[in-house]
Amino acid sequence: MAIKKGNAPKSFPAELELVGGGESIKLKLTYHNRKPSELENWLKDLEGSSAPFMPSMVVYLVKDMEADYSLSLEGIMEMEDERPGICDAIIAGFHQTRRTKLQGN
Repeated sequence: MAIKKGNAPKSFPAELELVGGGESIKLKLTYHNRKPSELENWLKDLEGSSAPFMPSMVVYLVKDMEADYSLSLEGIMEMEDERPGICDAIIAGFHQTRRTKLQGN
């Protein structure tokens, strides 16, 4: 299959295996397929804002997730408060899952 310009998926699913705080969980979510240029513009817009950075970025990157927390700034902040480091894991999962890799050869 040829790579066609403008044909990248608009979103992509992921299942993150998370360990910490005495638990091991799997978080199923769907990410928006944000381009690096979109992230850069979002960061510029966020500059000077009082919104918490990591939870805001999770809300920007995640389209949907299977969790009892709402996909809102308040919900993500509550999730981070209960499970410290989960925002960092979700953001790292975005970059890892979105990254193109060589398979086979």
